[in-house]
Amino acid sequence: MRSAIFLAAIATVATAQDRTISSESDVRAVAFSKNGESLVGLCEGGKLRVWDVRSGSVRKTIELRKDERLSDLPSGTGLYAMSGDDGSIALLDWESGAALRRVPGVKGRVRDVAIGNGGQMLAGSSRVAGNSRDETMRLFDASGKMRFAVPAGIGGTSSAAISPDGSILAAGSWDTNVRVWSARNGELLRLIDNELPVAMFALAFTPDGKSLVTAGVDRTVYFWNTATWKLERTLTGQPEMIASLAISADGRMLAAGGFNDITEKHPVSILLWDVASGKEIRRLPSPHQVSSVAFSPDGKWLAAASGDKTVRLWSVR
Repeated sequence: MRSAIFLAAIATVATAQDRTISSESDVRAVAFSKNGESLVGLCEGGKLRVWDVRSGSVRKTIELRKDERLSDLPSGTGLYAMSGDDGSIALLDWESGAALRRVPGVKGRVRDVAIGNGGQMLAGSSRVAGNSRDETMRLFDASGKMRFAVPAGIGGTSSAAISPDGSILAAGSWDTNVRVWSARNGELLRLIDNELPVAMFALAFTPDGKSLVTAGVDRTVYFWNTATWKLERTLTGQPEMIASLAISADGRMLAAGGFNDITEKHPVSILLWDVASGKEIRRLPSPHQVSSVAFSPDGKWLAAASGDKTVRLWSVR
């Protein structure tokens, strides 16, 4: 009996070690399945590869349509969104392979998409027709009906997110502002402008919806109170510009990764923070820019894509 317990303990330690998963082509984005047993990656060549987290073996490969590009791959949902050349948005389930919804096209390709409320809401931004600078944000409900279309800034949307309860839509813009709308009717709830002198490349809501987290060029993570829209606090210490954010499902940990301002091939660090205390827990190395980070649903693993043929996995519990 003792031998069996000892061997089980060794097996648990062995499976909890930091490791890598190899890919046939460069990986740009990563996400975990609902149960955390699979990891999906957006790979060069228009493919989604699904790996077994424990063994690293490929479970399946999904060929993406040539007239569409991946626009959102939220971790722990099993969903992904594609934007088409015709301006349409498609919502698909990568675990089952089912196409769940397709929103009819608007003029101009939708460049950034956010999935909300378990796929019941889709938001996407696109350039104003005949205008190379201004952007419009649209939000669609579960039936595919457009709820509203609102101005979304100049120069394009850098990132977008929908709150966990589906009540708020937020988006960062290259004009350095962050806009927050009511997802019910498109009312502008807050324009965060003077407090942010630079563009925000990553946005995420905390799981309880009480904070909107933003980060970008100035290497700082900002927490905004969603009741008052006042700045609650900041996290500093990231050595590079931040391009990707992830918050664990229990809200206890935050991971941020980015890129060197000289070259994307320069080694960078992923910082792991304790959200409650604001203290840095761990600094994880990456050989190149970090384009995507994701926590497993149970918070035991952090995955990162760095634009090479490897997905890096760290045991963070």
